[in-house]
Amino acid sequence: MDKQKLTDLGEFYATQRSSRGYTQDHVATKGLSKSQISNFENGKHMLSASSLLLAIRGINMSANEFFYALNNYHASTIQVLTARLIKIQESEDVAGARRLLLKTPKSSHDALQNVMIKSVIKEMTGQNLVTLREVNRVGNYLTSIDEWTEFELAIFGFCIEILDVGDVYWLAKEMLERTVFYSELVLNQHIIRRISLHVFAYMIVHDELAYAHYFSDQLKTLMHERWLTDWLRYKFLKKLLAFKLTNEPQLVGDMVASIDCLRMLDAKQLTKKLTKLLSATTNYTYKET
Repeated sequence: MDKQKLTDLGEFYATQRSSRGYTQDHVATKGLSKSQISNFENGKHMLSASSLLLAIRGINMSANEFFYALNNYHASTIQVLTARLIKIQESEDVAGARRLLLKTPKSSHDALQNVMIKSVIKEMTGQNLVTLREVNRVGNYLTSIDEWTEFELAIFGFCIEILDVGDVYWLAKEMLERTVFYSELVLNQHIIRRISLHVFAYMIVHDELAYAHYFSDQLKTLMHERWLTDWLRYKFLKKLLAFKLTNEPQLVGDMVASIDCLRMLDAKQLTKKLTKLLSATTNYTYKET
């Protein structure tokens, strides 16, 4: 984090702390000293992820509340772009995706966002606009960041299909390790879960079944039935992996049942994706009942 951003973050934290009636002594706790808080608020040193989380909790705020307030109660630029890309995927608006491309990116972040958009275009049309240089840019950027935020999660999540198996495996493992702090944010928990499901599916499609088993195991700690669409997708993918290994006909019926449930939940885009996976893997033609 550069000096100005560190100063701004420290000053913002100090403002939130004092406005809520807390002193540095109130916030100090095991793993977070008063001097650490003071240095952070004065822009001298950045707190570690775990210490920053303690500092935020110490002023009776959740991580979600703190970062939402930090962004002046507005969606961030990456949140806006991500929402647009999801809508474009759902409506298969290729022209809309092309309009988002910047002809002359002014920054590294702009260039990375262009790769995200090109990846979406490839997914919808099969046309690959992404250059090898851009693929390398994504990999180099993600490996250079010690603690991933929502921006890095978005870059990785949208660019999975343009990366090779080895990069996806390594970066997905890094994602789970580098988001320890930011996974505390409810929105990011959702993003991490969805990306992990995408990686699980990617490994099955590419016949990397050992890698697929690894991410299936990782997902056990991320999944819960209350996230119904994600839970059904997870069940489908586990059955798909089992089918790859056994060719057991009963598993096809189980996968069809998951798709039926998703269709009833009106998860149209996900239903379409899983139907394609089912057909490509089993030669079964799904028919709506």
